[in-house]
Amino acid sequence: MKSMVSIIFLGLKDILKPKILAVLLLPFLGSIVLWSLITYFAWDWITGIGLQIYNFSIIQSFVQLIAPYVQFTSNPLVFVTTAVFLILIIFPAAMITALFITSVVLVPLLVSELRKSDFPTLIKKSTNMFTGTTISIGYSIKYFASWVGSLPFWILIPGGVIFIPYLLIAWFNSRLLTWEILAEIATPEDIKPFAEAHSKPLFILGLTTSILYYIPVINFIAPVIVSSVFTRYCLSHFSQFTKVEAP
Repeated sequence: MKSMVSIIFLGLKDILKPKILAVLLLPFLGSIVLWSLITYFAWDWITGIGLQIYNFSIIQSFVQLIAPYVQFTSNPLVFVTTAVFLILIIFPAAMITALFITSVVLVPLLVSELRKSDFPTLIKKSTNMFTGTTISIGYSIKYFASWVGSLPFWILIPGGVIFIPYLLIAWFNSRLLTWEILAEIATPEDIKPFAEAHSKPLFILGLTTSILYYIPVINFIAPVIVSSVFTRYCLSHFSQFTKVEAP
C-alpha cells in the first residue's frame, strides 16, 4: 500500500516536467474538437438513426415515463437522438480518443523523461513501434463493446450508472496503458508475463486513478495524470521484474 501511494505521488510530480506541462490539455482538447466536428458534420445522419430508434414503442414509452420529470427544450425526437448518441457513441469514443492521444503523444515523452532521470540503466528492447497500437486497438474494441453491452445493467443494478462505467474505465486504463508504456521499451514476450503477474495491482491502480475522471476540472487532465502514474508504476516494477539492466 505504501509503495502504491508513493507511486501515485511520484506520478503526480512527473507531470510537472516542462515537456509534459506543454501538452497537458492536448488529449482532452483533441478529443473534444474531433468528436464535436464529427457530430456537427454527421448530424443529419445521426438524426435519421434517431428517428428510427424513436419509432420503437419501448423508446416512446420511456419518453412518456420521464416526461413529468424532464423539461424537454426541444422535440423529444431530438432529445432521444442526442441522448442515445452521447451515451452509446460519444462518451466511450471520446474516452478512447483521449487515451489514444495520450498514448501516442504523452507516453513516449513520459517514458523518455523517466528513463533519463530515474531509470537510466533500463535497456530499450522494443523495435516495433506498432506493437502497443495493435494491442490498444484490441482493448479499445473490448472497452467499447463492454460499454454498449452493459447499458441495460446501468438501469437494472442500483448505482450501476456510476460504478459500471467506473469499473470499465479502470479496467481499460490498466490494460491499455500497461501495454502502451512498456511497448516503448520491451517486446510483447516480456510485457505479457509482467501484465499477467501484475494484473491485480494494475487494476487497483486503475480503480484509484479513475476517480479523477469524476472530479470537475481535474477530469480535463485526468488522462495525463493517469498515464503518468501508470508510467511510474510500470517502469519501476518492470525493471525489477525482468532484471534487465545495461552492462
